[in-house]
Amino acid sequence: MKKFLFALTGLLLMTLSVQAQRPDLPGALIVDIGINNWSSAPENVSLNSIQSKSVNLTYYYDFPIGNKGFTFTPGIGLGLEKYSLQNNFTLTTSINNAGERSIATANINNIVDDGFSFGKSKVAMNYVDLPLEFRWYASGNRYNTGFRAALGAKVGVLYSSFTKFRYEDTAGDDNLVKTRQNLGLNRFRYGVQGRVGFGGFSVFGFYELSDKWDIAPTDGENTRTFTFGISLTGF
Repeated sequence: MKKFLFALTGLLLMTLSVQAQRPDLPGALIVDIGINNWSSAPENVSLNSIQSKSVNLTYYYDFPIGNKGFTFTPGIGLGLEKYSLQNNFTLTTSINNAGERSIATANINNIVDDGFSFGKSKVAMNYVDLPLEFRWYASGNRYNTGFRAALGAKVGVLYSSFTKFRYEDTAGDDNLVKTRQNLGLNRFRYGVQGRVGFGGFSVFGFYELSDKWDIAPTDGENTRTFTFGISLTGF
């Protein structure tokens, strides 16, 4: 997935640099690359925001509203989120004798018996997203040029989540532990987003209005994501 995203981003950059304007094709593929943070982090969780990233791959289509450059613009895409946890913490899930699930933060030192030193610890959440935007294009119906601004909302459905961390054991071997599991996350998310830009380049922001967890770890009852970054238009 990393190689694919790097290749796609490189293709978009080359397209933007060698073409004065993109081809007149229906709709547009937009790649958002952003930095994540949480409005209220769970207990013992401190994020490295620079390494906590979102990549959104979304196809949008503009439906004109009048002839003043306004459009209603729905889309469909993927939202790939990663959160980098500091201080050697990760998330764990367990089920008690009554069949009740609980989510907790745990120090990796208490999970790995032969751990000597620890590397990155990440939590990943992947969504299918349906964004809806109202846009204004300063150039009227020429959507691929000039100043643009958009305000809208996004709903998404979680389709996978996992934790991942690295450590070196006492024998000097490097280990990667990746676990796909039910982390008690809210299956559905929704929030507001906006973007402003010129031509094929924009800056964007997204704020999650839904709670991150359905079954929350301690102090994670009100955790929500906010993301800021850049957008590149491919065609």
